Amino acid sequence: MHFKDFFTSNTVSELICFLIAMVCLIKDRNRVWKYFSFYLFITCVTELGAIYLKRHRHSNGWPYNISMLFEMLFISLMFANLFNKYIKSKPIILTGFVSFAGVYIYETIGNSHKIMKPGFLYFNNTTNNVMSVLFVFYSLYYFYLLLRDSQYIDLRFSPQFWWVIGVLFFYFGSTAVNIYRGIDESDSKQALCYYILNIFIILLYSCWSYAFICKKWLGTTSIA
Repeated sequence: MHFKDFFTSNTVSELICFLIAMVCLIKDRNRVWKYFSFYLFITCVTELGAIYLKRHRHSNGWPYNISMLFEMLFISLMFANLFNKYIKSKPIILTGFVSFAGVYIYETIGNSHKIMKPGFLYFNNTTNNVMSVLFVFYSLYYFYLLLRDSQYIDLRFSPQFWWVIGVLFFYFGSTAVNIYRGIDESDSKQALCYYILNIFIILLYSCWSYAFICKKWLGTTSIA
């Protein structure tokens, strides 16, 4: 296995986004933004670890199952941070956590019976889809609150706006791709889905990188 095998479009975009987050957010006064780079670090380690496991023909679903817990935590905390400007977000976020946890535990137990191995070795695809739907709902709800906001916000330089745009594009698009993958399992369609998913991943980290730059240098009219 060569060192270059670890550098894919996914890992490169993740690493660039992580580095930009470190530079732009390390001294941010908002703790949610400040520590978001920790989640990106976990994401990078997960992706690189999964590539190594796949190359050596080991099961590589379990790193994503672990990373999914941090994904749910950090992205939900960010949405709570954004919602708190407009509403009391705790009921919405806690409901999402409970739904996620229930499906995660149920699917992990179900996978154990299905493959006769510890369930966390098998990727929790249903849990991932449920989490994605939650994030799409959060994104749309944020835009609804934003439209109702009487305060002027220059969206070109709003880190909150661009961060949520990245979430909406990726989680809506990836959910649609994952559903289609299960419908048509031909090699040509699976390859097409792979490339489309890569595009959504690049869009996600491009939007997030720009959001971090806005947070650091371009300024914002919002205090969130």
